Amino acid sequence: MAASDLQTAAQLLQQEQDFQFLAFDSTIALELGLLIIKTAQQKGIPVVTSIKLNGHLLFHYSMPGTSPADVELARKKSNVVNEFRHSSLYVGEYLSQQKGKIYFVDEKEYVAQGGAFPLIVKGVGTVGSITVSGLIHTEDHDLVIGCLKEFFGLEKEGKNKVE
Repeated sequence: MAASDLQTAAQLLQQEQDFQFLAFDSTIALELGLLIIKTAQQKGIPVVTSIKLNGHLLFHYSMPGTSPADVELARKKSNVVNEFRHSSLYVGEYLSQQKGKIYFVDEKEYVAQGGAFPLIVKGVGTVGSITVSGLIHTEDHDLVIGCLKEFFGLEKEGKNKVE
């Protein structure tokens, strides 16, 4: 990996450390999901948003202007988080750097592109996913991260006020 790739991978892993919940339930899923939808509406961008906890769909909304393909892409990105326990963007970056190594990822079930972020509970680990689909995959990821920053009350990454 080039130095810039390592920094990118390190930043993606740092985000997973920065955005960990003390607890998570359907009320938090609703609040976070509505924040993502509100933010997307303000930006004028249609997205599909799904939040799952232990395989249980707690929040889902398909904004006007999205399609069934966006819903399917969200499902596949979420599957990546469930399988690899990292953001779908990190997994995509990681796999793209593994030249000469063979990794089998069933494209019918997984898409390693940005947009799904692990729902992590401190002291427990990854318990679900927060997924956005409908934009360019890095923009999907950025929308999730921007909303998590706002949700956690962060001015910048690295200051987790939920602790």
